[in-house]
Amino acid sequence: MDEFIKLAPFMRRAGQIEVGRERLAQVRKQLLCLLVTEDLSDNSLRKIIEDFDCPVYRHFNMADIERLFGYSGTKILGFRRSSLSSKLQGKLKPWQVHRVANGGVLLPQPRVAVLGASGIGRHHANWWRLEGARVCAFLGSSEESVARTAATLREYCDFAGRGYCSLTELLATEKPDIVDVCLPPALHYAAVKESLLAGCHVLCEKPFVFDETLSAAEMLGQVDELTELARSQRCLLGVCTQYVMAVKECLKLWKDGHDLADIEHFYGRLVSPTRNRPPVPQWTWVDLAPHMLGMCQVLAEGAEPDWETLKTRFAGHLAEAEFTISRANGKPLCCHIHTFHTDTEPKNVRQVQFNEQLYDIGGFRDEQGVFQMEIACRDGKSEKREDMLRLLIRSFLRGRTEMGPEMARQNLDWMLRVIRHGLAQQTPAQQKA
Repeated sequence: MDEFIKLAPFMRRAGQIEVGRERLAQVRKQLLCLLVTEDLSDNSLRKIIEDFDCPVYRHFNMADIERLFGYSGTKILGFRRSSLSSKLQGKLKPWQVHRVANGGVLLPQPRVAVLGASGIGRHHANWWRLEGARVCAFLGSSEESVARTAATLREYCDFAGRGYCSLTELLATEKPDIVDVCLPPALHYAAVKESLLAGCHVLCEKPFVFDETLSAAEMLGQVDELTELARSQRCLLGVCTQYVMAVKECLKLWKDGHDLADIEHFYGRLVSPTRNRPPVPQWTWVDLAPHMLGMCQVLAEGAEPDWETLKTRFAGHLAEAEFTISRANGKPLCCHIHTFHTDTEPKNVRQVQFNEQLYDIGGFRDEQGVFQMEIACRDGKSEKREDMLRLLIRSFLRGRTEMGPEMARQNLDWMLRVIRHGLAQQTPAQQKA
């Protein structure tokens, strides 16, 4: 609040202020932005978003508007464009209300609940915090795990919220704006559904849904159900495959002299520690392949693989797949994906190759201790970028999904097709192992 109060004098100088719905409608083309109060109803806010094309910022209440700007009885102020417009918008950015494609809105500095925060979820919680969201709660599996995770989060990312063992209780008590699902895959469907029904925007870890007791058709049906629910609830729904952000950064390097259509061969290699998992190749594929498949989807630009070209190798902790994608406006794209869990070095390998150009994706901590991404090229050059998960969360906070429901459905379909083929190609001895 104090930071915004300091902006009030500048806002008064930055542009002529307009009030009243009728007047705002008359000058809509001259408006730089709108400032609405936090006590404006959700329905009224949606109506404002629909009726005006300019950015909308949300802060204060009616009493603050009167005290700071001298207008009583109003919840909406319009600011006309002026010579200070660009400076004003830059200063107001943290309080912008973002439009969601299906007609919903994403409020500034939203309250986020992380479901499953003892593993990858703790990194999610930290990035939400650093990107300006308020992590208000997390979900654990027991009172003991909640206590342990709360202590870890307090030390790791200054967490000041509450832990819960019940999602229903968490949603009813905290009323988060965003739910970040980092639970085991078999729990994704139920958690996403309950969160959407509560009116929350949802970011779900990959794979979108997966339950070995269900058929492929049943899992894809769950995706369709959740997609329709998000649409009807006007909620943002995305899947967290942060390597989509990494491949886009690699493409920026590639396009410095090349076109996307010039990529004829894609090779993706992802290796991670076993962490006591048994040698079950389909589990390796479920854990790692959604990231690599997401990269292929970015390169394919909506095209589908020719499944007659599919080749697989499933053995122990190894799961590999090769297939060709016929792109509408380019050459065929030959894809080779290598996923592997291992207990020997190197335990963490993240490589992307376009034709002969190899990109090795690593990371480091900067002077402030914040994790960053580093992309090393074969010629010895390297490029530093912000962490890919941070980039994905930032995009979500701006009302965008880097992998929305349609793309997530395609990702799941590809993942399941490869599993089906890989298991069918195993020898009887491999199937018994």
